[in-house]
Amino acid sequence: MSDKNEHNLIHHSQEHFVDPNALAEHLSVPRRQILEMTRRGIIPGHPLGIGRSRRVWRYKISEVEAAIASGARNPHSSQEGKVLAEMAAPRTMRDGSPRSQKGKL
Repeated sequence: MSDKNEHNLIHHSQEHFVDPNALAEHLSVPRRQILEMTRRGIIPGHPLGIGRSRRVWRYKISEVEAAIASGARNPHSSQEGKVLAEMAAPRTMRDGSPRSQKGKL
C-alpha cells in the first residue's frame, strides 16, 4: 500500500466529533439532558472556545458509549456534587410542632 493510500485510510477511519443534538438523537434523550450529563461529568465532552459561562460542546460517540457502559464519572464532578449537596437550601420552617414554636415567634 502506498503512503498516500495509507494516509487516506487512517484519515477516513478517524471518528468525527458530533454536537449535542446528534448525540441526543443517538442516545434517544433530550439535548438538555446531554448538556446536564456533561456538566455533571457523567459523559465526556470536549469544550470549544473560550467562553466562561456558556460552552460549545462536542463529543465522540465511542467515548460517551464507553463512559456509559463503565458507569465511571469524572473525578472533578464528584467534588461538584459534594459541594452542591453541602449547599442545601436553608430551612424555611423551624424544627418542632407549631405549639412548641408559640413563644419563639
